[in-house]
Amino acid sequence: MADTTESAQHKPAPARAGALKSTLTVQLHTQYAILLWEGRRRDKETNKPQIVGMPQVIARAGKINADSNNDNPYADHAMLLLEEAIERGTGRLQSAVADLDKTLASLPGQVSMSEVASVAPLNIGVFSRTPLGYRCVWLLVGFDQLAMKAFQAWHYGMISRQKRDELLSQGGHWVRQVYGVVQQYRSVAATRDDIRLQTPAGIDAVKRLGQPDADIMSGAKRSAFSPPLRSAKGDSA
Repeated sequence: MADTTESAQHKPAPARAGALKSTLTVQLHTQYAILLWEGRRRDKETNKPQIVGMPQVIARAGKINADSNNDNPYADHAMLLLEEAIERGTGRLQSAVADLDKTLASLPGQVSMSEVASVAPLNIGVFSRTPLGYRCVWLLVGFDQLAMKAFQAWHYGMISRQKRDELLSQGGHWVRQVYGVVQQYRSVAATRDDIRLQTPAGIDAVKRLGQPDADIMSGAKRSAFSPPLRSAKGDSA
């Protein structure tokens, strides 16, 4: 018996896999996309407003996600708005890039053209705590592709300068619309139960931000990236 007990005490622990790890780098080839990545400080002399950069957008998306994890209905609403804005922007950029691809493919059969790329692209390491942060990055990479193809098509006389500038303006606007969603978010320390039970935190949140949408409160309308909805206090498990 002593030998059996000693053997059990020294039984090897079950093997466990380590934490998953991955690194991600993106390349930006156009100055237009790089400027949107970096953002712009408010210029008092020219009165140009501040434009947030992608690092700030990723950080704010992470804050929204963290608040959503704490059962905050306002954060859940912001998550949904952010996802919808990304979907709209992505669809519009993909459509514009597809149109440019058709234009670039309309060359005579005897002509060949290489893919466009910068001779010295900017390589950026990216880390986000939330999937929506990465999707914001994919949107900006899509704009970078649009800008490259627009310049290539204009360079070879396949679109006008006016058309090129329109595409660049529209693409930048679609990205900034997503930026605007995270800029408008205001964090409050309130949960769904705080709103339902009218706790001091809930009363203050409603006073500052208004009553949350009923479908947001119930969970009928949510982002695909929102965490599981908590049960209200008193609900059966």
